[in-house]
Amino acid sequence: MIGTDIAAFLEGPVMILLSTCDGADRAGIARGSSIRFDRRNGHIHVLFSGSQWPDVGGNVATGARIAVTVVRPSDYRAFQIKGIIGSAAPASGEEQQRATAYVARMLEVMAELGVTTRQLSHTLTDRDLVRVSFLPTDLYAQTPGPGAGQRLGQAPI
Repeated sequence: MIGTDIAAFLEGPVMILLSTCDGADRAGIARGSSIRFDRRNGHIHVLFSGSQWPDVGGNVATGARIAVTVVRPSDYRAFQIKGIIGSAAPASGEEQQRATAYVARMLEVMAELGVTTRQLSHTLTDRDLVRVSFLPTDLYAQTPGPGAGQRLGQAPI
């Protein structure tokens, strides 16, 4: 479902939002601190601050639903990927390094667009990271315009 073009997009300068639901289907959202597509097994790995976004952290469980939206700030090209959580764990040392590099890169990208570090410093962080891994089930275009919301892919049943 995730082809080379979407995989490359995920590895580019994108802002990341993830959403989970609690037992009453109330959504919780978090800003992601890194995203990676594992080409070997098709899983997506997203990092977020568990201490900063405790509602999302409390909803992260194997088998729970997740939606991740990625947006390229320079042109607002966007995709949403839905799936089922396979695992969650504290970030490894390598994942921590990736998140630190991601935060630094995105602060530079956003500064070029006129958004200051101060404006982002309270939501874009590499502290207390949790890695959530999931297998995508649905892919949607979310770029504003006539194609927004169009399903681009669905996992076979």
